[in-house]
Formats: sequence, C-alpha cells, structure tokens
Amino acid sequence: MSEHTDHAPAAGAVPSRRSRRRPLLPLRDEEGAAGEPMLYRVHHLTSYHYAKPVSRNYGRAHIEPRATPHQRVLSHEVVVDPAPARLTAHTDFYGNSSTYLLVDSPHTQLDVHSHARVTVAERRYPLEPISRPWEQCLPEHWGSLLPEASLDFVHPSPRIPSGTAAREISAEVFTPGRAIGECLADLTALIHTDFTYDSAATTVSSTLEEVLAARHGVCQDFSHVGVAAVRAAGLAARYVSGYLRTAPSAEGALGTAPVGEMIGSAASHAWLSVLVPGTGWVDIDPTNRTFVDQRFVTTAWGRDYADVPPLKGIVVGPPGATSTLDVSVGVVPEPPAGSSPG
Repeated sequence: MSEHTDHAPAAGAVPSRRSRRRPLLPLRDEEGAAGEPMLYRVHHLTSYHYAKPVSRNYGRAHIEPRATPHQRVLSHEVVVDPAPARLTAHTDFYGNSSTYLLVDSPHTQLDVHSHARVTVAERRYPLEPISRPWEQCLPEHWGSLLPEASLDFVHPSPRIPSGTAAREISAEVFTPGRAIGECLADLTALIHTDFTYDSAATTVSSTLEEVLAARHGVCQDFSHVGVAAVRAAGLAARYVSGYLRTAPSAEGALGTAPVGEMIGSAASHAWLSVLVPGTGWVDIDPTNRTFVDQRFVTTAWGRDYADVPPLKGIVVGPPGATSTLDVSVGVVPEPPAGSSPG
C-alpha cells in the first residue's frame, strides 16, 4: 500500500453506464465442506534511513495481526533496532492491537520488525442473508445483537467525507431491491475495472476527491472509494489493513513474489468490509477483484486509513534530516507439522 450519508438515489438518477454489465464474482456459501485453515509465517519490516543522525523517534504501529472469526494469532513479536527505550502495547476502541515505541539515542536508521504466526480459515456465508435486498442491511435491520460501535462505520470520517463523487458509483451499484451479495460483487468489479492501479499517482495524503477525479491510485485509495460508495447507500463499511499471501524466494521470507496475479503483496495491503445482518462482516478487495479469502491476513480495521496506518510517528533531528522508507512483507505458508518440505 503506497498507501454518508443517506440512502442511494432513486433509480432514475442511476448513470447510463449502468447498462455496462460486469461479470459477478463467485461467493462461497455454507454448502460443501470447508478446507483446512492455512498456517502462515508473517514478517513485516519497515526501515527508515535518515540523511543525518536523528536524536529521537516516537512511533505507533498497527502491524500485529488481530484475532477474528476467521483468523487465529498463534504468536507475535515486535523487534526494534536500535533498541527502544520504551515499547508498549495498546488496544484501541475497535479492538486493534498497536505498539508504541520510543528510541531516544542518536541513529541514522530505524528498523521495525513484526514477526507472527497465524492461521486463516475459509470464509463461508449463509445464502439467505447475502441474497436479501441490500435495503435490509440498513441500520434499522441490524437488530440488538450488533455492537453500537458499528454506527461509526455508517457516518463520514476524516478521510472519507460525505458528498463526494462516490455517490454516483453507489447509485450505479445499489439499485432498488438488488441482493446485497450481488451489490458487493459488482462494486468490487466496478472499482477494479474503472480505476487503474498506479503507485505513482497518489500519496498517503491524497484526498478521496482527487482519487475519484483521476481514477488512478493504490489499494488504500480503492478501499476508500469502496467504503464511500457503501456509506453513501446508508450501509456500514470499514477500512481494513493487512497483508496478502506471498511466495518465498531464494532471498528468504522477505524476498517474496506475488502469488498468481494478486496486486499488493510484498507490502501492506488494504480492502473493505461491509456489515450484512445474519452473517456479519463481508470483506471485498477491489484492487484484486475478489472476495477476501485465505490469501489475506488481517491486522486492523477502522473508519479509514487514518485510524490504522502501519506506522506513523514523530522524529526529532537536525534540519535537513530527510528520510527514505523501505517496506518488505512476507506471508509465507508453513507446512503442516510432520510434513516434508517440497
């Protein structure tokens, strides 16, 4: 990763390109036997290199995989070099684990390693909830069992304001009476088709309107577009940060290659999650035009990127202490115990 309002407009306001049909994505339902969970070794390395020695570094990292209904965290460790004066863990309002660090000795490089072992199970969805009209996923249909915090994901947020051009995308996808599963499949396909992945087109500070105007960006941008479109229909959507499965190379776990045609592996990745009563949160990845499956490892979620950046902080140093950033990620399957390599 380089890095709303009311209901959708009436049918008459849907743009004419609605007639351009996009093949829908397969969504696994509860029929059939689920496969075994995947076991991964996850290594995330963030390296800052400073042109001049800096005296102090404060940082907050969202790099620990979190427990979910589909994901189990077996172990996790954060290692910082130079050795930090302080390294503490925190759990935020949304249940994400983050790590605070303080390095208070002069240094020209900061390395933050995250090591984890996780298992990821298949995601299966009951047919009845994902076949309901999307209007039945509005907050008034949630029932009493869903957490009040979910209301945060209906409203505008700092990086995803209301009143953007994402309303046009929302109107094209969320047409009256359409099944929510079909809506999510079509939204994923629309963003993947109409937007171009371009790591040079945006930065972490690019606005949603700039992305919507340029139709270029990265996974962070496409996830913001998707969340904005879902919220414009009055539904709950959250921004999700994590990783994609990678393939090991001769350089080891961090010398990785994408798996298949997946875009965004070997770096932090982002997608979005939509609340569907009766089945919970359904995750979609517009960057790769897919429902989220066992190739994905979740670290954190929030209203938008600003809630869960992989690493942010403050550096104290002399004038001209510019920095360069390198990020490497490995999400490598671990063979079952007792099996022979290869």
